[in-house]
Amino acid sequence: MKIEIQITSAPITAPKLTEEFSGSAGAVAEFSGNVRDLENGQKISALEYDAYSPMAENQMRQILESLAEKHPCLVVRVIHRIGVIPVGETAIYVGIIGKHRGEAFALLAEFMNRLKQDVPIWKIGARLCAEHQPQHSKNLQGSSNILRAAAGSSTTAALSSLDEAITTISAHCQPLPGVRVNFSEAAGRVLSETVCATEDFPACERSTRDGFAILRDDISETFSIMDTLHAADWKPRQLKLGEAVRVATGASLPCENLRVVMQENVERTGDSIEIVRRDESLNIRQRGEEMRVGTMVLATGAKLNAGALALLATIGHTQPLVNPKLRVLHLTTGDEIISPDQKPQPGQIRDSNSILIRTLLEQFQCDVIQKHLPEDFDEAKRTIETFNLQPSTFNLLLVSGGASVGDKDFTHPLLEWLGFEIIFNRVNIRPGAPLIFGVAGPRVAFGLPGNPLSHFVVFHFAVATALALLSGGTAPKFLRGKLASKLDDASCPRETLWPAQAEGGALQPLPWASSGDVTCLAMTNTLLRVPANCASLAAGAEIDFLPADF
Repeated sequence: MKIEIQITSAPITAPKLTEEFSGSAGAVAEFSGNVRDLENGQKISALEYDAYSPMAENQMRQILESLAEKHPCLVVRVIHRIGVIPVGETAIYVGIIGKHRGEAFALLAEFMNRLKQDVPIWKIGARLCAEHQPQHSKNLQGSSNILRAAAGSSTTAALSSLDEAITTISAHCQPLPGVRVNFSEAAGRVLSETVCATEDFPACERSTRDGFAILRDDISETFSIMDTLHAADWKPRQLKLGEAVRVATGASLPCENLRVVMQENVERTGDSIEIVRRDESLNIRQRGEEMRVGTMVLATGAKLNAGALALLATIGHTQPLVNPKLRVLHLTTGDEIISPDQKPQPGQIRDSNSILIRTLLEQFQCDVIQKHLPEDFDEAKRTIETFNLQPSTFNLLLVSGGASVGDKDFTHPLLEWLGFEIIFNRVNIRPGAPLIFGVAGPRVAFGLPGNPLSHFVVFHFAVATALALLSGGTAPKFLRGKLASKLDDASCPRETLWPAQAEGGALQPLPWASSGDVTCLAMTNTLLRVPANCASLAAGAEIDFLPADF
């Protein structure tokens, strides 16, 4: 099958398909996906798409090649437009020539389903019509007035509640296209496909005991031993009344309608046996009793632990489609930061954020690169250019420090310089309020507040959410528990994520002095969600908490 794929920013003109295959084409199936004038109930003027073109083209080709084995056709041509596409114009064209109508339409339908699920092409947002734009947006010079497809807002939120921040992050973090890997690379990854059994399991009836197989309703007193079957043997034969076959545990039975009499219940004399004790047990694993062909074995989103991999091995699914290994770039900032193996001079502090972030990231499937930036915006940009790496190739960017509003806090403009749109730049919590979140197509970035306790807090509700969702997994959730002892604090107008230790079902609040306090972190395995304006909570009080031990 001839496959032609094009990703373009130019308007799409449907090609003429029939000329090349005149006479041999029995069917021509074409699909044009055009931009409608409504998005999320609002009038729009255009949609904007982005793509990781090399991977997208390769993934589409792989999908079509796999579908061609089931639905053989003559030619497939795919054109996908990216960039800003006005209402009424074509965003995607698919043309298929086949010898038969059924094959062409089946291939088209399955390809369109797989395209949305597996190919790295993203709808970035929608441009509102002028009459539906907010008045303050109309007055902004150069405003793009984009209605974000996931988050529903084009403006940077100065202050977000904790729930709003988590919802916004979740809306922007979609699972990345899966990759097929061998078992040696699959442990701990998240499954990106639904796996079904391709055969019954067990595939035939097998003995669960060492003993003798006889016809199920045979009431003979003595039996002639006709053969011996070990676990690896396959010797089909039809037994008659008065015949038996010696079988080992796990052996495939020679025919249907049998029972296995345990060897403890027979007396053997040469090549014959006599049953001395009868019971109703069949002692047989029936064909398909564990799973039938077509049974779902594992669903999309399952984490491939040892048991899951053993299950896949059992059914012969040796190259599962899993989440890609995320690439994470972590940039630290601050001229006062020195290596942990150095002695600080006045004004200097040892770097604890690098090892904190690296260790937290080890709980996820990702490759991490860490670099340090000088505390000057222009110098930081020049330093990034010397790193010999492309920040645009990373799925997640973390910048430690510089997220607040000090004279040298440049994380906000740095992320914009790197191509990220800032979605929000502050969360109404403590510790960790100056948190920046930005997006660039499927990539996301966080500007993390510099203090280590703030790092720990925002990682668990924000960064861990992004990592889990990009990997196709489930975002961390708040649970409900009871305090082991009283929590005393001065009333604060912001919600607090309070370090605590969960042990034996009880939540023990831990003392902490400030967002720079690391003394509690070694014992912290959960974060208590203390409501705003709450001065204290009594022992036994119910409270929401976020597990922080993965």
